[in-house]
Amino acid sequence: MEIIRFIIGNSSTFLFVLVRTGAVIMTAPIFGAVNVPMQVKAGLSFVIALILTQITAHVPLPQGLVALVLSLLGEMLIGASIGLCIRFIFTGIEFAGQVASFQMGIGMASAYDPLNSAQVTVFGKMMSIFTLLIFLSVNGHLMVLMALSRSFEVIPPYGFHLSNSLIEGMVNFSKEIFLLAIKFSAPVMAILIFVNLALGIMARTVPQLNMFVVGFAVTITVGFVVMALSLPVFETAVIGVMDRMWYGIFELIRVM
Repeated sequence: MEIIRFIIGNSSTFLFVLVRTGAVIMTAPIFGAVNVPMQVKAGLSFVIALILTQITAHVPLPQGLVALVLSLLGEMLIGASIGLCIRFIFTGIEFAGQVASFQMGIGMASAYDPLNSAQVTVFGKMMSIFTLLIFLSVNGHLMVLMALSRSFEVIPPYGFHLSNSLIEGMVNFSKEIFLLAIKFSAPVMAILIFVNLALGIMARTVPQLNMFVVGFAVTITVGFVVMALSLPVFETAVIGVMDRMWYGIFELIRVM
């Protein structure tokens, strides 16, 4: 009963906090996964919003239906921006695995990804799982909640405003998908360029060899070896990317 009385007494603040929290939960990795039941997402959003309402300054409802709708849309944009920026990083690293798979010639070896409801290559799925484990090991899920809490300190309910800096920040985050794909797949791509060059020279000098069969085996083997050798530095690289990600998200919150 005390919870109900608290919600009724702070209904306006709770509404805005709940909308922003729900937007983060629905878009952020882990929390917003497709295989997480909607009831769990709704319950988690409710509990987190209930906690954050107690540390958020009380605000009245805007006057008029149009102002209320615009304010709620602003809260949704704040939450969705935080969640999507995190998801961009995960997508970029997964894309790197797909690029490496195509370079190795195993791009058709795909598997169903229940987290994104899409077909991904085996390497893409492997790198996605590794990134998810690293994200959890460095308390990334808690950092999501910290970023949400920080957003209420910087941007009070219905205090959102669209700016050029915000749009520029979102564009910069979205381009990280392609930059990370190239950076993380660079070792495999670089080595396979020389491997294909060597195979081309062998095809010219020893035409009796069936380079189509030999090339498949060589490129796949070399690709696996390079990926295995790069795994020890994979964690360090992902943690560095996540550190820059959090810095960028906090800057993005500041310009909202």
